[in-house]
Amino acid sequence: MAVGPALIAQVQKAGRFLRIPDPSAEERARHRRAFDAARQCAPEGYHLKYSGRAKGDFFLGLLRVTGEDDTEWNRIRLARSRVITDVEDVLAAVAKDHSAFEISEEVLPRVLALIRLLADQALARYGEIAVSKKRRQPRPLLTVHGRTYEVAFRERQKQVRYVPKQPGRRTYDWQRVTPAHKSEPSGELELLVSENSGYSYGWKKEWADTAKKPLEEQIASIFRALKARAEEQERARLEREAEQRRLREERERQEAERRRLAAEREERERREWEAAVSTASVKAVHAVRAERFGMALEQWQAAGEIRAFCAALDEVAAASEDALEAERLREWSAWGNAEADQLDPTTNGKGLATRDFNVEPTKEQLRPFLDGWRPDRPEKEPPAQPTPPKPEPDPWRGVIDAHRDQGWRYGRQGRAQWWRR
Repeated sequence: MAVGPALIAQVQKAGRFLRIPDPSAEERARHRRAFDAARQCAPEGYHLKYSGRAKGDFFLGLLRVTGEDDTEWNRIRLARSRVITDVEDVLAAVAKDHSAFEISEEVLPRVLALIRLLADQALARYGEIAVSKKRRQPRPLLTVHGRTYEVAFRERQKQVRYVPKQPGRRTYDWQRVTPAHKSEPSGELELLVSENSGYSYGWKKEWADTAKKPLEEQIASIFRALKARAEEQERARLEREAEQRRLREERERQEAERRRLAAEREERERREWEAAVSTASVKAVHAVRAERFGMALEQWQAAGEIRAFCAALDEVAAASEDALEAERLREWSAWGNAEADQLDPTTNGKGLATRDFNVEPTKEQLRPFLDGWRPDRPEKEPPAQPTPPKPEPDPWRGVIDAHRDQGWRYGRQGRAQWWRR
């Protein structure tokens, strides 16, 4: 197998986060060259990163391009200066202070041996065992398959018969009853592996010494359980991502359907608006022609009536014996004929001759025939706001206001007495 795909497979086997403890300069250079070859072979949706170019442990991480693994990668990368990863140093820290465990001094060597066994098995699986420098009590942290667990030990207690050092003497002055039994360390150990989740503990599992199997013979079952837990979490992650992808695709499908329906609705409304505008244009042109023609007809009729009236004035003036009266009537007749000529639409250059027969209606001329559509775009006009009703007048307003300012008077305030109105 080529160097690049082989390194990708090794990182995937380690749970997508691979730690190589403090390699030599030659090994570190070889790992960097392998990284350069493997970064081109990363699976779709992932990219390869490394940390530890010059010193310390060499880390490789196969991260999702969506950024979901960035927090874990930064925690692993920055934790190098905050934890002790050397197995001997971890054992020394636990031997110096094992107050985090509920054990006696007699079983401490066995606890250290169990921690060494866990570290050997973790390193064989590209994992590690470490101790945080920032915690007051050293607690081993087991990292395997890309996940970190906290390891704790507890010694079982056994009940033994209580025998006072001096029979008949009470341990305390207030003691009234001598206990029949007391608890003593039994030498049997319990191992607790828990997954730290924020400020609380999530998944946890316990193993203990049994009559047939001590803890030393259960190390393989511990790592099998941790591998099953990692695979379960990976399956849950894949199912969660698949569900999120399904929901995202469903949202995108609904959005596309919404856009399609909106486009169809807009196209339908546009066609309805165009049909309404076409029909309204015919009606508006007819209405404009009828209005102009009717106005011209009214002007022509008015001009004819004016001329007939002026002719009647001329006849009266011709039959009149009073020269002054006849002159005045002829003046009114001349003015009326001039006004009739100005009003008459049949004269040259006036009336309908100046109006275009194929007129283009304006927006306001189209509006009454559009059945609620806007004349300039395919939208409906907003509904007209109803006129608020006028408040009813107060029948007592004039009576009360007329006698409001009457100064001070004794008695209950209210309407003025009948003799004060």
